[in-house]
Amino acid sequence: MNAYLGIIGASVTTFALTNIDDACLLTLFFAQRIPARRIVAGQYLGFAVIVVVSLFGAFAALAIPARWVRLLGLVPIALGLRHLFKHRGAGPRSASAMGVAYIALITFSNGADNIGLYIPFFIVGRAYLWLILVTYASLIGLWCLGSRLIGTHSLVLGAVDRWAQRVMPIVFIGLGLVIVFHR
Repeated sequence: MNAYLGIIGASVTTFALTNIDDACLLTLFFAQRIPARRIVAGQYLGFAVIVVVSLFGAFAALAIPARWVRLLGLVPIALGLRHLFKHRGAGPRSASAMGVAYIALITFSNGADNIGLYIPFFIVGRAYLWLILVTYASLIGLWCLGSRLIGTHSLVLGAVDRWAQRVMPIVFIGLGLVIVFHR
């Protein structure tokens, strides 16, 4: 029983450490009034890809060079630049046009730190891999719920209505730069 509690505790810790930035992005998505089912589905889909890549890396005994994982940072940079230049001078774009695939792509591209931590964690905890993955799946739901509660607060909604179109490209570009240059 102590081993299970230890693995659950380690799973919660690794998830929380690697997904604080996701909580901010999820909050932003909820505040932009994107339908909750799109956000949740995109988060689960993107996280599933992160887990698959991490499992592949763990089973390949760390065969994925760290410099390749950092290249994931180019995705949010490209999305941020696209958003910045596409909407320059145009009116605000409806955030509800962001689909599940877009949110999954953002989640996955934001997962370099996840992959870097999950590969060795999956190797060390391979006997309890099923418990780690069940814990992660549960935590995604809690992460989405918490982000929704924050993102639908009237103060957050007002701020996002005023600033999201200007700030979101900067956040994506900054996030991408952190991923690319993270050591």
